[in-house]
Amino acid sequence: MKYKYMKKLSIFAFLLIFQACSSQQINQKPIVKKLSALEIFKNTPVLKGAHIGVSIIDLETGKTLVSEQANQNLAPASNLKILYTLTVVEKFGESFRYKTSLFQDGEVKNGTLFGNLIFSPSGDPSFASLKFDENYNEYITSIISKIKKKNIKKIQGNIIMQLRGWRYPAPGSWPIEDIGNYYGTGAWNFNFRDNKADVYLERNEQAGQTTRVVKIVPDIPGFELISKVKTAAADTDDEAYVFGAPYMMKRYILGTIPAGKGNFKIKAGIPNPPMSFLKIFQKRLKDAGISSEKILVEYEQKKYDKLIWKHQSKPLLELAKKTNDYSLNHFSEAFAWLLIQGDKPAAGYLNKEEINRFFKAYGFEGADLEDGCGLAPDNLVHPKQMTNFLRLMTQKLGRDRVLDILPHGGEDGYAKYFLKNSPVQKQVWVKSGSVSKVRNYVGIFKGNSGRYYAFSVMSNMFVGKHKDVRIAIEKLVENYIKQL
Repeated sequence: MKYKYMKKLSIFAFLLIFQACSSQQINQKPIVKKLSALEIFKNTPVLKGAHIGVSIIDLETGKTLVSEQANQNLAPASNLKILYTLTVVEKFGESFRYKTSLFQDGEVKNGTLFGNLIFSPSGDPSFASLKFDENYNEYITSIISKIKKKNIKKIQGNIIMQLRGWRYPAPGSWPIEDIGNYYGTGAWNFNFRDNKADVYLERNEQAGQTTRVVKIVPDIPGFELISKVKTAAADTDDEAYVFGAPYMMKRYILGTIPAGKGNFKIKAGIPNPPMSFLKIFQKRLKDAGISSEKILVEYEQKKYDKLIWKHQSKPLLELAKKTNDYSLNHFSEAFAWLLIQGDKPAAGYLNKEEINRFFKAYGFEGADLEDGCGLAPDNLVHPKQMTNFLRLMTQKLGRDRVLDILPHGGEDGYAKYFLKNSPVQKQVWVKSGSVSKVRNYVGIFKGNSGRYYAFSVMSNMFVGKHKDVRIAIEKLVENYIKQL
């Protein structure tokens, strides 16, 4: 009897406890796991199926704080420019300046120069750069004034551009649709006006209409652009591309521009900048009443002692900063030539093997570096290599100098728009990198703790809008700035 009673009591007690627990579970809210900033980023719809990599390290200690596919090969796009802008300042010094000179050979008798005018450039990417508010016409005016002061009224000889060897400025790995456009000209031994021509197309208010070229600035004798561009809906983007190889003077424009009134401006690459400049210069000389014979481009520089005119670029530090602020491809390519080629005469492409050998010493062993600016789709680096590189360069140049060269959030170039309206915007120094299906950001941020961190967030092969990827990366970086 006692056993049966105890058994019933135990069953009754169990039922009471079970009922209480069940009632508690019914009234209790379900437990929801809070996702981390990294998990939120990885679950962003636009990144579904994409290749992503994230690396965040302490800038002082090198300790890894965040690592997600950080050793995966990914296309860096313009993130690659930080390699060249930082190492060129380290190797040549922030005060280094490119030089461009004009010499004469022969003697002047009775107003005639019995000899040649010789331009001797050094690969300055910023000569008459629009980004520095410089004007090639003003330079030509200054040169002609110097020539007249030497009582030269006629040149019984040639106007020569003497270059350091022959180079093909566009790496073979660049897409063909990029090469004819202003951003795909590459870096030449002589560059001017950012190697950019403004092309004005006459358009129509109706979609589907053909367009024609109205004018090209600068007006380069022999440069011909044939428009096959049609108008699209008024609310569409500029989708016109110039097709042509670096030395081709005849090029085609394909694609669409938005319908509307008046002319529409697109930007093309200047073909063969050394020869194009000579054509403009010879015409200006003729307009000033000074005749000459031929214009020639030669690929061996000689020394002359009769200097007529000289020009120096702004200091290398300013050029490096401007390169990152506005992602200037030909500036960064020029730095690559300077670093890899130096004073040796060029002989075709910039050597890919030498690029990779050079940056192996900076922690990029196993990377595949194809060019000097990131335009090549085949460039591959690891996110962790980028953050380690930034830490290394702060040790070599000092943190303040590296921050000075990187675009500052809310202030410099395209970084004005990164984390816009965020209270932590000015705590980040960042370089963007984007081409088709690639959106990356690399740089340094100051955490709310006051410590500095190097970060690299890379996203490749996504299907969707770049804007959505950018917002996802901004949220990730903002969260870690607040957490660290």
